[in-house]
Amino acid sequence: HNLAMRGLARNVLAAVGTILFVLAVTKTAEYLVKKRKITKNLSRKLVHVSASCWLLFWPLFDASHWGWKLNIIVPALYSVLLFVKGAVIKDRNDPDVRTMSRTGDPFELCMGPLMFTIVMCVVGLYLFGRSEGAMVMAIVGWGDGFAPVIGERYGKTRYIVRGGRYKSVEGSVACFMFSLLGMKVFNFFLGYPYYNFGVWTLLALVGTAVEAISPSDWDNILIPLAVYHAAPFAQQASRLMML
Repeated sequence: HNLAMRGLARNVLAAVGTILFVLAVTKTAEYLVKKRKITKNLSRKLVHVSASCWLLFWPLFDASHWGWKLNIIVPALYSVLLFVKGAVIKDRNDPDVRTMSRTGDPFELCMGPLMFTIVMCVVGLYLFGRSEGAMVMAIVGWGDGFAPVIGERYGKTRYIVRGGRYKSVEGSVACFMFSLLGMKVFNFFLGYPYYNFGVWTLLALVGTAVEAISPSDWDNILIPLAVYHAAPFAQQASRLMML
């Protein structure tokens, strides 16, 4: 009984830590946008990249107690909140609309941002404590998060993808490099055994390709799906290359 209570208390405290972390990120982004220190687009990506780091709280949870599922309390609550604010309330002056939408349209909260929080929920429930979860979040969080920031600021070499949309080589390179960096950082801080660098490289390439060709607002769903399903093939291909 005492062990169960200690496990529950530990998991509740860890969950509170994730809440405080995400609140700090969103309030900081809101403040910077309000003071016009950063643009709305940069604010969106700041929240996007920072939110993916929520899994760094995983080691604080007691996996032997059911309360580890509280690791998704923030993305679960935000999923409901984003839907209500984007599809029901539709207040253009809402802080979340200002910091997480591209154009100020409240319904945009129900696209990329909502898809991202749903992905966090799925990863937190089904890939909790696994290196696959770290790889998925690194690529969709860091890779996909930094790609447009670098592309918009430094992108010189353009190419056209499906739908006539323009992408930049610099943005795609940033997606690849930050995906690798994110995987390294997450695996290091989560204490997972060193993963084969060849696997990381192949998965970063998959994520970069999907980020480039995904329809707008759908990359937050398509990248995790592609990376997760490509992981077993990447592991097999890496083993074959080492033979």
